Amino acid sequence: MNNKNFLHPGKSGIISTILYFVGKFIYKIRFKIIIEPIHSITTSGPILVLSKHCSNHDIVAGLPVMVDYLNRKDAWCIIKNSLTKPYFLGFFLKIGGIPIDRENPILSKQQLLYSRKTLHEGNLLVLFPEQSRYPNSMGEGKSAGFRFIMGKPTDPVNVICVGIEYKDTFIRRTIIFKFGEIKQYSKKDDPEEFLKNCMIDIAKLSNQNYPF
Repeated sequence: MNNKNFLHPGKSGIISTILYFVGKFIYKIRFKIIIEPIHSITTSGPILVLSKHCSNHDIVAGLPVMVDYLNRKDAWCIIKNSLTKPYFLGFFLKIGGIPIDRENPILSKQQLLYSRKTLHEGNLLVLFPEQSRYPNSMGEGKSAGFRFIMGKPTDPVNVICVGIEYKDTFIRRTIIFKFGEIKQYSKKDDPEEFLKNCMIDIAKLSNQNYPF
């Protein structure tokens, strides 16, 4: 998936609905999912969601949250390129995953261009700026992907930070999704400074400290 001829197969409504069903209903057997604040947010146009990354469960549990809480069915997500291995049968691509080589982002230029195009065409795009799972701490936000995907937008782009916290309880684990206020990123903003401020917000929303 790091070749110059990258071609995304497109997002499958059927596969996305199956994942939504699993995250919305099947996951309730194992997890208690809490969303804060309790009122939903209605957004339109391009929106970049910068999210904490704790677990492989983040995507499955998070999809219904994006659909229901943000009232968006057009959710795409940056994923690690290992999720495109043949034995996954393209599943993570069909749910709207865009694979990136996190170790060598320069090898994923076509995928990053596709991510930029997807976002600026008016869709919701989820980015995990830590680029790896940090269940009990914060990883440093990597600005390269953020900077490339955002580019120099003609119009300000809405950005929302999301904290995720897992808590072990007696019967089921609890996942808390906590949303910050919508920010706007414009071509006048410095991407490193903007992302750092977002990472500080994500840490607070996740009940963590950001030491970087």
